[in-house]
Amino acid sequence: MKKRAISIFSVFIMIFIIGGCEDFLDKSIEGQVPLVEVDYTDESKMYEPVSGIYASANANNLHHWANQCMMFFRSDFIFKGAHATDQPVMEDIQDFKYESMRDAWFVDNLWRAHFGLIRDADAALEELEQYAEHATDQDLVLQYKAEVRFFRALAYWRMARIYGDIPHYDRYTPAGNLRKAPRLEAYGYVISELQEMVDHLPAQHPNQLQNIGGVTKWAAYMLLAKAAADIQEYDIMLSAAKAIVDSGVFSLFSDYYTLFKKQGEFSVENIFEMNHTDFGTATGHASWIDQYYVAHGIKQQGGTRFDGGAFNSGWGFSMPAQKFIDLMEERGEGVRLETSIIYPNTATLEEDSVGRIPADLQALLDRYNEEGRGVAEAFWFKNYLPFNQQTAGRYRYGGFNNVRIFRYAEALLLYAEALIHVNGAGAGDAYINEVRERAGIPTLSGATIDDIVDERAAELAFEWGADRFFDLIRLDRTEELGPNFVKGEHEFYPIPTAQIDLQPGLAEPPVSGLFP
Repeated sequence: MKKRAISIFSVFIMIFIIGGCEDFLDKSIEGQVPLVEVDYTDESKMYEPVSGIYASANANNLHHWANQCMMFFRSDFIFKGAHATDQPVMEDIQDFKYESMRDAWFVDNLWRAHFGLIRDADAALEELEQYAEHATDQDLVLQYKAEVRFFRALAYWRMARIYGDIPHYDRYTPAGNLRKAPRLEAYGYVISELQEMVDHLPAQHPNQLQNIGGVTKWAAYMLLAKAAADIQEYDIMLSAAKAIVDSGVFSLFSDYYTLFKKQGEFSVENIFEMNHTDFGTATGHASWIDQYYVAHGIKQQGGTRFDGGAFNSGWGFSMPAQKFIDLMEERGEGVRLETSIIYPNTATLEEDSVGRIPADLQALLDRYNEEGRGVAEAFWFKNYLPFNQQTAGRYRYGGFNNVRIFRYAEALLLYAEALIHVNGAGAGDAYINEVRERAGIPTLSGATIDDIVDERAAELAFEWGADRFFDLIRLDRTEELGPNFVKGEHEFYPIPTAQIDLQPGLAEPPVSGLFP
């Protein structure tokens, strides 16, 4: 029987939970927790490192509220709300004033969250290697490794999207030796990882898995398509999106509005989502989602829930631009506009009543509009979960609703876009029109990349991926981002000061050949 002192993965997870606010790249992990014995011959325990990665991803690493602010506020559709003195430096995000933010806590938090997930994935893979030496089901070992590698690839992809040149993290590399690698090499690593692992993942819909909501090959194909799109590898984008569409595993959920409510959890449309629940109990354990919905939710006064209680407001950190509403109205949008935007002093379909805009938020909106910014006096509504779908005694804005990461509607739009890139205008009409028909708007003939940009804006606005900014960057439509955006300067965030202080080599030019 092969045993060893406490698993590497367990050490990392304990440190992450106990000391999650510390920088991780300069920390020694030895001797910080009590030792236990791990029996690597016990296959019944082999899923534990995998389960731990799902927990790590759910623990604010992939959807921390402040990380979403940094993603959302660069869009031409979203303004920083709340009030003027609440995280005021976040206003600089929407003006692309990056230098003033280098020392902000939330800038470092974004970096640590994603590299923390990478660190945990590496540790889990080391644990799975130990189990693999004794496992009778080597195919299951490969599946478990692929699930972990998916999260690692997802984190690297996000970091390359956000920062451009990034390091390859290796816990055995001393902090002083850490260097950045070129962005394209990071993307090459993500793409090769996904191509290598995809066939080791389950081919079912995630709602058919023993562990419902787990990573499938279709999630890997979605990430592959999106990564390839970022670097204009359109043949890869085409083949990955085509695999999803041709699989027949997914279809569009019939009602766009309820897709984002409880009825839409693990629906026929959802390719990958992060699972959260309060287990239907007013107290006790919950799969905690922290402030992801609350931070960006409706900030109002005077509203009531369906039961007459006070409306459980959000913080109102994200407010819509009038530009988005104008686009949606010009397009004749119905359900997608009604799902995305709600106005003050309005009742919802579920008989919750939204009240007025509070004075402190109104003052900020007034100042924005005096400056000519064009913010709407309306609220984002897409992340709203009706209170009659929440657990009594545990009401909170957004509840414990799952976070939708990848949807089939986007797979259709990625496929349509790739076909246009490869074969020209009109080649993707059938797939963009499938999305438009669900939305109840007229179909197109001869759809172009410009049509794809607008369709993605209408379909995906205010969702987890914050894709609007990245779409405008990758498709060279940066004029939409306004006069403060400078091409060649503002595509990527600078590396946080705290990380450069810990690893001075990150301030040096990128070094080729660091990724495996």
